[in-house]
Amino acid sequence: MGRFSKAEIDSFNLPLHHTVPQEFKVILERSNNYTLERMEILDNPEKRTLPGPKYRASFVRAVFEQLLTNHFGSEKIDELFHQYAKKIAASPMFLDPENEKTLMIFVLLKPKPYDQK
Repeated sequence: MGRFSKAEIDSFNLPLHHTVPQEFKVILERSNNYTLERMEILDNPEKRTLPGPKYRASFVRAVFEQLLTNHFGSEKIDELFHQYAKKIAASPMFLDPENEKTLMIFVLLKPKPYDQK
């Protein structure tokens, strides 16, 4: 683990969930806070996500850096993303080109009035 203690790692949890459109509808209905006005799959001719491990790590860093800095400290962030890029590069999920396909979805939600929740 190096610079990261077991306690630091064990106490950090960032649940992320990637879903398909049908599953998204079920989750949305269960939340009961919005009505689904429109959902459509957008044409995505590239059908690719991010080009490589370092770029993927940079993308994740842009999104989550502040959250991770608050938990692990700014002095560890460079090492964290360096290790993350190495893990991505070695991951079978990212080595298989079939896993590069993405689906872009447009979703229009309307908040339900408070008295209808």
